[in-house]
Amino acid sequence: MCCCGKPIINGEFGYKWQPNDDPGVRQPYAPELCDGDELTYDEPGRCGGLDSHSHHYSVVARTGSFELLVRHGGGEDRTSLGPKKVLATAFSILDSTARYWMLNAIYHSYRDGKRRGTEESNSRWRLAAAEKRIKVRKVRGSATMKVSIVPQVLLPA
Repeated sequence: MCCCGKPIINGEFGYKWQPNDDPGVRQPYAPELCDGDELTYDEPGRCGGLDSHSHHYSVVARTGSFELLVRHGGGEDRTSLGPKKVLATAFSILDSTARYWMLNAIYHSYRDGKRRGTEESNSRWRLAAAEKRIKVRKVRGSATMKVSIVPQVLLPA
């Protein structure tokens, strides 16, 4: 729970975790870059109506597109944002605060969609397993297997 009292960016003096803490500095904790990543924007965690000190966003250019790198309390994530040519102007007209909250919205939408997709897929496979509708077939001449779900047979009413 952030108790800064005013908007603070990680790395600035004034960060408070508890109301009776002395103000201090929460150090930025940027995501790791990979070979070929060209750092374009680096947005440390911050607050300002919402506590987001634990999320650090970096936008990197990589072979003509932008990727979003995120470091948070649960680890790191990376996802594609799209063509650099299209997004460069949009990101450049935003100030640091607006860009941070836009990246925050993009990341949370990505994460929620990923979680929902995983839940739906797991539910579908669990139901198929319970109904014994999973088909496993060895691919001839190979050590691989093909696994599929047999469609449900609906009886006429």
